[in-house]
Amino acid sequence: MDYNSFFSFVDIIVFGGGFYALYAAWMLKREGKINQTLMLFKDTDVNACKDLQGFANYMAPKLSALGAAMIVYGGISMLDTYVLDIDTLFFVVLGIFFLVLIWYAFACRRALSRYW
Repeated sequence: MDYNSFFSFVDIIVFGGGFYALYAAWMLKREGKINQTLMLFKDTDVNACKDLQGFANYMAPKLSALGAAMIVYGGISMLDTYVLDIDTLFFVVLGIFFLVLIWYAFACRRALSRYW
């Protein structure tokens, strides 16, 4: 494996982004602050939310699941790149990560149509 590849950098970004997503879910649930980068479309007005608490209750677990999937994928991918050659596990985790990512995108769209 090539240690200086673009994908190694992406793995580190995804791994760190997973912690950021968990932090955003915690902030949403605890303080009701919406992270616009992870949860809203570019031109969505945060102040126009009809039910912020309902949105937080609906999206915080989903954002936590996305963050956990990002951490697991980034960790397994870095493990595959730098330590062990575990291609089968890597591809299984990659597939699960993409499924969670697609599920999260549909959940965001559903939440925006319901709470905005």
